[in-house]
Amino acid sequence: MHPLLRLPLAPLSLPWAVVAWLRGKLFDWGVLSSRTFPLPVICVGNLAVGGTGKTPHVEHLLRLLHAEGYRVAMLSRGYGRRTKGFLLAAPGHTAAHIGDEPLQMMRNCPFATVAVCESRVEGMKRLLQLPDAPQVVVLDDAYQHRYVRAGLNVLLTEASRLYTRDHLLPWGRLREPASAARRAQAVVVTKCRPGQWPDLKVAPGQLLYYSRIAYGALLGWCVDAGRFSQDMRGARVLLLTGIARPEPLRRHLLESGAAEVRCLSFPDHHAFDRRDAARINRSFAQLPGACVVTTQKDAVRLQAIAPHLDAALLARLYVQPITVELSASPQAAAGSPTFNQMILQYVASHSRNRCMD
Repeated sequence: MHPLLRLPLAPLSLPWAVVAWLRGKLFDWGVLSSRTFPLPVICVGNLAVGGTGKTPHVEHLLRLLHAEGYRVAMLSRGYGRRTKGFLLAAPGHTAAHIGDEPLQMMRNCPFATVAVCESRVEGMKRLLQLPDAPQVVVLDDAYQHRYVRAGLNVLLTEASRLYTRDHLLPWGRLREPASAARRAQAVVVTKCRPGQWPDLKVAPGQLLYYSRIAYGALLGWCVDAGRFSQDMRGARVLLLTGIARPEPLRRHLLESGAAEVRCLSFPDHHAFDRRDAARINRSFAQLPGACVVTTQKDAVRLQAIAPHLDAALLARLYVQPITVELSASPQAAAGSPTFNQMILQYVASHSRNRCMD
């Protein structure tokens, strides 16, 4: 929605602001309690509703910590799942069991323990009861969930819509006032284009980083499809997504040489059904010779309707894997830690879960 069209919603942001402020103060005053746990806990979250790229950043942390020899776990509420309570991700689970993002993480990071639970306090307790309990836990999308006190809060904000230039719901996309960013020890400006360094003023003591998406070779949906050439020159593409912001991927495909990219977009975390399958089949038929590209998050949800998709479409369906590349701010002081150093320093120095100084 265009910002001017949202302007009439501005007065409705006031009740949201009051509730968000009061809830934050109840935690600050100790009326609502935050539980600590005896291991490093890293929270990755944002102030806005979706679209900042949390999943690849969580995967980056899991790979980094695993490479350093730590037993790592990721705990999420499992948005969009149809199950309840604590559940460990396991082979055979679908997005309906654990949610699309945890399922993607389980597949991309098989070395990590992936768990979902509505109550992150209960989820932490259950993780610590496992025979091979994790040595580090990464909380996904838990910045507003303060019942677990993370020792390190990493706040993400999208380059094209910094939290300092946004508004509270429903006027804007913020779940909390921009002032809530002060709880974070590190802020990452995500989805930066090459050479893009959006100016963001952070609080004293906060570390500022920038990240950009790195696109890997397209993976074939079918086992025998293999990898698709990164040379997209002249290709016609049907971009099939159910994510908050498909525009960066569309732009990447065009910059890779695609002659045409036609978007078929669904809401974020959309649960595909047979009607969607018919719509997807029709869109594919209207673009002869095209390949279909989707995201990893969408790919795990498309499994539910795969039997209803045309065989020709599945044969030309490709999945776009992404990772993130992080760098420090150009204005960072000499000797400031890199993002990876900051993470590893925190984990190494915190045998118990306490806030960074």
